[in-house]
Amino acid sequence: MVQKNAHLDIGGQKLEVIVQPHPTSRKLSLRLVMGKAAVKVVCPPNYPIPDILNFVERQKDWITDRLDKQSPPVSYEDGTDIPILGRLHKIVRITPGTKTHSQKGAAWLETNQLYIKSHSEHVPRRVRDFLKQQVRFEIDLRAQEKAAKIDKKIAAIRIKDTTSRWGSCSTKGNLNFSWRLIFSPEEVLDYVVAHEVAHLEHMNHSPEFWALVDQLTDARKSSQKWLKLNGNQLLAYS
Repeated sequence: MVQKNAHLDIGGQKLEVIVQPHPTSRKLSLRLVMGKAAVKVVCPPNYPIPDILNFVERQKDWITDRLDKQSPPVSYEDGTDIPILGRLHKIVRITPGTKTHSQKGAAWLETNQLYIKSHSEHVPRRVRDFLKQQVRFEIDLRAQEKAAKIDKKIAAIRIKDTTSRWGSCSTKGNLNFSWRLIFSPEEVLDYVVAHEVAHLEHMNHSPEFWALVDQLTDARKSSQKWLKLNGNQLLAYS
């Protein structure tokens, strides 16, 4: 159960404190909720609320630092530049009914441009839908190929709107990925897919797990470094 009844004041900004008990959690962990004025605390079941709030209070300096480093949100509008697999593309809106030389549908990529045939008020949704379709294609292709290499079956691949992790793997073989990976460089997306596929064999982070990841991708360390430095920026493209 998630509780949403507490707030924290930081420099005059009121942040919601979301408390999320987790059955396997053994300690408190804190993260910002991107796109919202909120922080989330994952805690062991039945952890005392006053102790959680005291923990959050002690983390004010860390929270303030992270808030200062947040990238401003980027809106999807005509003329906006957004990265797609790490390469900048300019959103170009085309008025519905306009004839184009390609007639490729409602949205398509061409050179370094993302063409969206739409009324202006629908551009953000059209862009988001197109990006989610693209990232699903990229992830499905890589995940199935990597799973076949280690003779594993994927139960399902789900693309989600997660902000706390880039991917996850369940014990049932379900792989989940954040759709915002579409904004990362291609080798970074490939690493995240390799990471989760490797969990089909090793549900841990043992040396054997990391060795398998390195068999599935050659960009582990550089991708980990990139995500550490740039991960928050991906969440600005919301």
